[in-house]
Amino acid sequence: MARRKGKLMPRHIETSDIVLAAMLKVHGYKLDALQKHGGKGVFHFNDVPEEILIEFDLGKSLVEPVAFNNSIKALTTAVRRII
Repeated sequence: MARRKGKLMPRHIETSDIVLAAMLKVHGYKLDALQKHGGKGVFHFNDVPEEILIEFDLGKSLVEPVAFNNSIKALTTAVRRII
């Protein structure tokens, strides 16, 4: 966890967790890259504040359900399109 003068720094995230990726997209973070490893996608996001990840890990992230569902579908489709 990177810190600058007591503050948590934004960081690059690589995850195969589609739920985390969908939550980040719904919160407005840009998907910078998408790779396929086996049958799973690896989602890349930049400048994600550590606080967002901590909230997710603690089960405190809130998202609008329809937007979250749409994000899951869009990410799943994007992974399937990769050869």
